[in-house]
Amino acid sequence: MDRRDFIKVSGAAAAGMALTSCVPVSSAEARGHFRLTQISSATDTIGQSYLMQTRGGKVIMVDGGYASDVEKLRGHLSRVGNHVDLWLITHPHEDHMEALVTILKDPQEVSVDKVVYSRLPDEFLDCEPGSAVEARKYYRVLDDFMDGTDFINVHRAGQRFDIDGVGVMILSVADMSLPVKHFNEQSMIIRMWDDSKSVVFLGDAEVCRGDSVLARYKEYLDCDYLQMAHHGQAGCSEEFYKAVNFRACLWPTPSWVWAPSPENSWLKTWDTRRWMDEKGITEHHVSCVETDWVLE
Repeated sequence: MDRRDFIKVSGAAAAGMALTSCVPVSSAEARGHFRLTQISSATDTIGQSYLMQTRGGKVIMVDGGYASDVEKLRGHLSRVGNHVDLWLITHPHEDHMEALVTILKDPQEVSVDKVVYSRLPDEFLDCEPGSAVEARKYYRVLDDFMDGTDFINVHRAGQRFDIDGVGVMILSVADMSLPVKHFNEQSMIIRMWDDSKSVVFLGDAEVCRGDSVLARYKEYLDCDYLQMAHHGQAGCSEEFYKAVNFRACLWPTPSWVWAPSPENSWLKTWDTRRWMDEKGITEHHVSCVETDWVLE
């Protein structure tokens, strides 16, 4: 079953921020602190949405989910001031990018300073025709948007943003040399850290993307909290998870993916859960279990 079928089955540099080249990452250099919220789906469907707020009030988003998640997302954004300083998009599938595009088209009270993404070229979009129509629509919104938001298309892995003393590092960008031509494999992998913790967001990375980043940036993948790739099923390889050092899992996962029934045997969540058990990971934060879980 391909990515398009997977979605169908579900039914459903701003002020204080600088872009720098790749530099060594350590907790010692982090001066700030962020609070993370793993936002659950409003309709128990597939999707990914993370909101971070720094000690100084800066707001960072990763993805955001479907348009059906926007009303709930607006509630979270209202509580942090209705302003997003940095919005990162891992890849242009509906369940990751549609919420942002919906808000850009109808911002109401929400404003966005910067959107960071790694754009897939037109010739690559045609490799996944089922998703290309929506991706092109999303990119047109970014191209035509005229209301003060900066859009940064990152072409080089290792780019880093500092925002209010919190580090954000892009570990992968669009790479047409990868042998598997799926949008998931183009996911922008992101590391984020403060003075006490680190989080790595894998987006929907699958085996090729995970292994390519592991080969180049292994030390940056080691973290406290690791977001399970592709909602915890059919994402990065067992070897990838064995090689990366982390202590807790973040699962942006609806109930039907977290514990798939026998008729959904094409879902591979049980494999990933077994790998985590064998690795000795006991701390799991699952979006369908801990609604809008918060990490201080």
